[in-house]
Amino acid sequence: MFALAGTIFLLRCCTMLLTSLSVPAEHLECAQQSGTLMERAVRIWLGLGMSLRGVRSCGDYLFSGHSSVLTLLVLFIFEYSSWRPLHVIAAAALPTGLLLILLAHEHYSIDVFLAVYLAQRLFAGYHLMAGHLRDQRTRVWFPLFAFFEGNVLGKVPNEFVSLRWPFARKLEWSEKGK
Repeated sequence: MFALAGTIFLLRCCTMLLTSLSVPAEHLECAQQSGTLMERAVRIWLGLGMSLRGVRSCGDYLFSGHSSVLTLLVLFIFEYSSWRPLHVIAAAALPTGLLLILLAHEHYSIDVFLAVYLAQRLFAGYHLMAGHLRDQRTRVWFPLFAFFEGNVLGKVPNEFVSLRWPFARKLEWSEKGK
């Protein structure tokens, strides 16, 4: 998951540098920024890209990071969880979340659609390569991928293992005392 999310955000960083779109809504203020390109990049990096830390980056809206993370989350739930109620919740959460992102007027619709498309394509490509890991060409061209997925022998089983939460232990102890 982290390799896919990292790849998506690396692509997002590239699109921030290569694309320049106007601000999608009037409520977003975009003033001329001072400093060289590298100084501004370091400022964004040190502020973790968050507006809460004073980072104001204009024209970096191709593609939506929120939409891509939400899409990845739903894809991972569908792929690795067998609990049907969670699938229903995720299936409802994705279009709802994407609609709310669009209604907030923080992104253009193409940003959201592109994010969903890229996240789905990277997810599918990653899992396709995982199925062909025994192929020598995969190991040669993608050595980091081979390192991460080298101990996987075939498809990862779709099993859900119940987690033991800390409060569950307290409930067991309280029931034993009765």
